[in-house]
Amino acid sequence: MQGEKTAPSVAPKQCRHIKPDRSRCRANVLHGSHYCFFHDPLSARARAAARKAGGLERSRRAAVLPDGTPDRPLASAADVTGLLAETINQVRRGEIDPRISNAVGYLAGILLKAKERDDLEQRLARLESIVARQPANPQSEFNLDPHFGAFEFVNPDGGGQA
Repeated sequence: MQGEKTAPSVAPKQCRHIKPDRSRCRANVLHGSHYCFFHDPLSARARAAARKAGGLERSRRAAVLPDGTPDRPLASAADVTGLLAETINQVRRGEIDPRISNAVGYLAGILLKAKERDDLEQRLARLESIVARQPANPQSEFNLDPHFGAFEFVNPDGGGQA
């Protein structure tokens, strides 16, 4: 087997159309043709139908909620969960467009991450204020390094730093 040459892989045939800049179209040919979908003269009707369908899709009215849909409070994770549950059921009943539910789900995820970050920042600020009010205690399980303002956590089992 050593020294035996394998046949090179055959690349799909390339469209024969020559563009105005004299370069060749790089698309693959249609089965049984020398041209791609965009340049095959026999595909003219299919191209026209595709253009028309694309234009109709583009001119479709944007999916929106019905007038009078009330705003929902979104102050907590429970509020967001309620909104998502309601939205899921509205999609299941065909009351709203799935594109609306996709946007609601995406935005709800962003909102929950922002709320989680806010909660974490508040908790950290509370902990920092508690630690700042504590008198220095050399016998404590952690010592504040005055040079870096960082905590050094000590393993209570005597294993050194955690």
